[in-house]
Amino acid sequence: MREISYERYLDKIYGCFIGKAISGNIGAPHEGVKMPMELEFQDYMIDCTQPNDDLDLQVLWLDVVEKKGINFTSYDLLESFVKNCDYSPGEYAIMRKNYMKGIYPPYSGKFSNDYYIEGMGCPIRSEIWGCIGAGNMELSADLSYRDGCIDHYGESINAEKFFAALESEAFFDDDVYSLIDKALTVVPKDSKFYSLVTYTVEMCRRYNDIKKVLSKILFRYGHPDCTNMYQNMGITIASLILGELDIIKSSMMALNCGFDTDCTCASVGSVIGIIKGADVLKNAYGLDEVTYVLGVKSDRRSDRIFDLAEDIARVGVTFSKKENDKLIITDANVEKLTFEPLNKIEFFAEYEDMKPYINLGGKRNVMLHIKNNEDIEKHFSLSLKAPNGIEAKYRNQVTLPSLSEQKVGIEFYLPSDVDTVYETNMIDVSLSDGDKNINYSFGLSGVALWKMSGPFWVTEPECNTELLLKHITDRRPYKALMENSLTQGNFFDKMRQFHLNFKVEKEKAFVPEDELFAPINADHPLYEQTLIQTPEDSIEVSDFFGFKGPCVVYLSKVIVCDEDREVFIQVGHSTPFKLYLNGEKIAERDYCDNFTAENVHIENVKLKKGENRLYIRLTKINSDTKFCTVVSKGISMSEHIVDLGSKNPYKF
Repeated sequence: MREISYERYLDKIYGCFIGKAISGNIGAPHEGVKMPMELEFQDYMIDCTQPNDDLDLQVLWLDVVEKKGINFTSYDLLESFVKNCDYSPGEYAIMRKNYMKGIYPPYSGKFSNDYYIEGMGCPIRSEIWGCIGAGNMELSADLSYRDGCIDHYGESINAEKFFAALESEAFFDDDVYSLIDKALTVVPKDSKFYSLVTYTVEMCRRYNDIKKVLSKILFRYGHPDCTNMYQNMGITIASLILGELDIIKSSMMALNCGFDTDCTCASVGSVIGIIKGADVLKNAYGLDEVTYVLGVKSDRRSDRIFDLAEDIARVGVTFSKKENDKLIITDANVEKLTFEPLNKIEFFAEYEDMKPYINLGGKRNVMLHIKNNEDIEKHFSLSLKAPNGIEAKYRNQVTLPSLSEQKVGIEFYLPSDVDTVYETNMIDVSLSDGDKNINYSFGLSGVALWKMSGPFWVTEPECNTELLLKHITDRRPYKALMENSLTQGNFFDKMRQFHLNFKVEKEKAFVPEDELFAPINADHPLYEQTLIQTPEDSIEVSDFFGFKGPCVVYLSKVIVCDEDREVFIQVGHSTPFKLYLNGEKIAERDYCDNFTAENVHIENVKLKKGENRLYIRLTKINSDTKFCTVVSKGISMSEHIVDLGSKNPYKF
């Protein structure tokens, strides 16, 4: 059991969020500059005038914890985000999309989140958990997991747990190396994040030069996304170690390393703020009252960071001794919070194999957890409604002993002859005891249905029956075709290219649209046609066919829309493509690119009520042929649209 005076506890929380604000403000103007810089500190850099999601979401989390107490859930946090935050960059858009589809934590952080899954979005939200769980690393890490899993999975959550634990321990330890060693105890030793931390520490011990350490981190862990967690957490740790706990020096080190600078600087400032405390920071830098600007909806009593710190401290005091059984806060003359009682009945849907979707003609098992929080046995009849042709099998009588949890297995089936598979399918559950009903809803995501046609390729130089017959007539070997080869190099280069590789001709192998939207013909004489089902937004072509060489492949689908609407489409691609909607080409790229979730943004796309024909002509050049399309309400940081359907390819 540790003791800390309320005055010192509050001073450190206040210092934490002063550091969060001023250091985040130092980094914010250069967020996304992915190169070393040589900027010098200027006094105006710590004038906090811009909102920052690093702080925004923690204010929303405080709103939730003040109401729910230690029993708050990941769902509570996600629901608060959806209702009170209007912006949706990167992984935030994914978790909002999943929420709208009834896919809740921890599935909301993993499903359809292959690109942003290791982003900075959750490590930057650790401070509130470190402060509430001061002196108790395990508690802080547990609370941070509930946060991180709403929009991440795996390694980024490890990073948030690490920083929450480090910040928790910083209330009682001011040695950075010691704090890192202790915080690593909440991180799996076989994780990539664990290796990042230990490697960064090793490099800092070896080189007293932040740029040298940066080069080492980027060589081993670098990523093109400025918000990817690995390089940014490495920068943060290195700046803490080499900055000698000088908040300006450390923040400028983080800033001049580039990448996600508002986040790296803010995390550095937060840790130093806890260690130093607010009084030290204010006296050292002539700070008066520090305020913050919110970009979310919240009814905090003021914009003063001191008031925010007091409110967080009040939660910590309320939790101390009981929920935080490792901390006693002395001289805490503050009124403790009273929290909302637990719901009498709680629900949680557990998806088989972490897969919250259903295939055409497929089954999906879901385990419905029902928890009785009352000290009385209860008996219910259970009913369930599934939409859009989905069928369900389950037992309809449930007995819940007092203070217990029961599991009800549900088997869902989607018949292969339905006309349309919808992306969103909300399952409505009702428990009835004869007098009243208790309702709960969750979702099953419907897969996107595509018709795949291909592969198409040509040789280089072109070779066909007519040319071969001509060479036979002229008594010349077909190798003479190499005279017309465009392959660079000598005859042997051209010949071996002809033998060992295919050629992709971007202007050939066009299939008429009517043929792409004709019924699937498994016996097509020229190329294969098949149904493919993609549960998530991105498609890796090699997952669906084994043709190894360069080629062209078509993906066609019919999008079903319930009204005329203007939308935006985000496209991710690794190879050249042409994208057509209702006969009109709406996007094209003739080069390979590093795949992201949004390489291309298409504005003002018109979907008509009813059926819309979409097809993609993909040029496969190497083994990586990845593509994705996302339909959204705006061009940037916008909510995704989740009420569209895919027509059964056997029915168009």
